[in-house]
Amino acid sequence: MIRFVAALALLAMTAGYVVLHPPENLAAGRGALTSTPARFGAWNGTELSFEDAVIDELKADAVLIRRYERDQEVAWLCIVYHQNRRYGAHEPQLCYESQGYIVERPGLHRLDDGSPAGLEVNRFVAERAHDDRLVYYWWTTAGLTTTDKNAFRNRMAMAGALENRSWGAFVRVEALIRDGNEARTAAALDEFAGKVARGLPAVFAAAQSGSRPS
Repeated sequence: MIRFVAALALLAMTAGYVVLHPPENLAAGRGALTSTPARFGAWNGTELSFEDAVIDELKADAVLIRRYERDQEVAWLCIVYHQNRRYGAHEPQLCYESQGYIVERPGLHRLDDGSPAGLEVNRFVAERAHDDRLVYYWWTTAGLTTTDKNAFRNRMAMAGALENRSWGAFVRVEALIRDGNEARTAAALDEFAGKVARGLPAVFAAAQSGSRPS
């Protein structure tokens, strides 16, 4: 009887804590990332599926992890935003490897972001039993979008030294490779990532001005 009462009390305390401290909705973003569009072209943002998301443990000022859908296609967007720090310059391969993936074919890839030269991003395939993913990622800060984490760190350090303030963001998009068809997945992810790359400068500009993008 005592154990039963103690169990009930513990359950009540747990329920009370959850009510007072609800889990954070990473799909909604926070702070600087709340203005991230819920729609990129035909891609509609939905709730985050924690079972499917590969989440980094980073000390960030703002984080957004959101699932987007277009017809039967699914992609994930992860943004890790920092102010006056450089923690965002990590290598995401380590995160995937720590969760049992094998990282294959790392390299560079170019997206159509509307600029004449396009946007160069990092690319790799993460493989795990019945769960293969295509991943693109890059870093961006004031005046620089790059695949090179050291260039990103240096730019943030220079901005911090000269202006006494800096900001930076790590951006990652990924999609499941369905039925082993990497080419089809790449075509869909290219289209999604290109639209993300076009839309994020307005989000980051709004974050610096404290307004929302029009």
